[in-house]
Amino acid sequence: MGEHERERQVCGCGLARREVVLGAAALGATIPVVAAAADNERRPKAGDRLVHSMGPKKGQPLRVEDLPLGGPGVLAFPMDPSGLVLDGSRFNEVVAVRLDPASLGEETRKGAAEGVVVYSSICSHEACPVNMWNDYEKMLVCSCHGSMFDPREKAAVVFGPAPRRLAQLPVKVESGVLVVTGPFDGRIGAVRAA
Repeated sequence: MGEHERERQVCGCGLARREVVLGAAALGATIPVVAAAADNERRPKAGDRLVHSMGPKKGQPLRVEDLPLGGPGVLAFPMDPSGLVLDGSRFNEVVAVRLDPASLGEETRKGAAEGVVVYSSICSHEACPVNMWNDYEKMLVCSCHGSMFDPREKAAVVFGPAPRRLAQLPVKVESGVLVVTGPFDGRIGAVRAA
């Protein structure tokens, strides 16, 4: 198997990694960049429940059983105790992935529940969506420039231009539903020099 064929398998999309990155870079020029979340927007906090952000279950509670073991991730928004879905800002969208708890790093486990880890779905490079999954390497992937993040190790950057990991949102499981236990553990989005 040649190098390009292996890369096509790694991506899982029929394209080699460099083709995905180059194509995404070309698309990235047309995508508006949002540098970082505004300080006065409501962010997820303890007690919020996660709900599906799209698809046939949109607005329904995100349950552990909705997450396939080993990925891919599922996109979600927090919903406050009054039932208000906090979907007014894409900076509140998260990606939840269920993994074997034994595969999680020690620091990652602290914010995980039953093997489920939850991260901001906003890339730290250009604030693009992290909404793709590399099934071969079990990594979260940014759809604009191909940055890859390891969900087992606090979403550390393993490939691409992203300068830092994704912020983790700590969760617990209550009656099978994912519930936020605290704020994001880092900055969300890209950081621009002033």
